[in-house]
Amino acid sequence: MHLYFYAPPTNRRDLEESYSAIKTVLNQTDLWVSTNTEDQGIQVSAEVLAETRQSGVPLLERMDAFVIEGTTSDPEVGFLLAHAIALKKPTLYLYRRGTVPQVFNHLSQKELPATIKTVAYQPSAVSRVVSDFLQSITGLKIRQIPRHKFTLRITDAMEEYLHFRTHNTKKTKADFLREEIERLMEQDEDWRHHQRRRRSSTE
Repeated sequence: MHLYFYAPPTNRRDLEESYSAIKTVLNQTDLWVSTNTEDQGIQVSAEVLAETRQSGVPLLERMDAFVIEGTTSDPEVGFLLAHAIALKKPTLYLYRRGTVPQVFNHLSQKELPATIKTVAYQPSAVSRVVSDFLQSITGLKIRQIPRHKFTLRITDAMEEYLHFRTHNTKKTKADFLREEIERLMEQDEDWRHHQRRRRSSTE
């Protein structure tokens, strides 16, 4: 899972401490974490990087979730928030308690979709807020957009079974097959071990 953390550049020591606390929590996970607060650029797995180069899809669109610290005014905050809303990505929008972020001058919290969680935090509690958000989204299925075409020839019996399983449902046969593959991936310990090993080799 890939997550992007954005925080506007600041000279305020108190905000820098909050940024640091947020990154500490994020770096304790096994997520691919990218942030504008460091010079490493966007970090993604080798597989996602290869797919991005082939498809031309911006790396930012390959992020599964966002954490935004939006206490101070910054045009990039509004852009990222709009991006997350459009792509329906789980997003944690943080701002210091007692402040009113500029973005709320144009968009009320009630207008935000359920995928956007806004939290006015106390500095001492920011780590817990981020941890709670991560716990909530890692239990969700982060769906990637299918981009690879694959031709599969099946038997008449398989076709009949797919029709039986998807009849009177909103699922297509392709959706059903994708969900079954995702379920097998989640249950496959060998696959998860392979993913962890490949990730550690590219770090």
